Amino acid sequence: MKTQVLMPETQWSSAAAAPVWTLARRQARHLGAARQTRWLRVLEGELWLTRTATDAAASEDLWLRAGDRLALAPGAEFVAEGWRDSRFELLLAAPAARPRAAAGLLRRLRAALRPQGLPVGLAG
Repeated sequence: MKTQVLMPETQWSSAAAAPVWTLARRQARHLGAARQTRWLRVLEGELWLTRTATDAAASEDLWLRAGDRLALAPGAEFVAEGWRDSRFELLLAAPAARPRAAAGLLRRLRAALRPQGLPVGLAG
């Protein structure tokens, strides 16, 4: 007897976190349009993301890796395919950026370069 898989992708959720979707390599999932901006954040693996073409915009392919995030515009539809086994989440609010950490790293780099007399061409 052959077993048919009716829901090949899995979803995990908890009350405190956004749903986490899992796609195996070469598995695809349609991400329908929404009324508000959503954020896709890749937690693990790589995704091949294709924006569905519209009258106003051509289809667009994007490759995202673990740690990447992308704003999905209101009304836009996408197809996500696992380039490798992948996990991602869709958020209604932008994931917290780390500008302070980046600014701190930039300050430390500048401080490290100045005493050595090296040019520091980084603005900020």
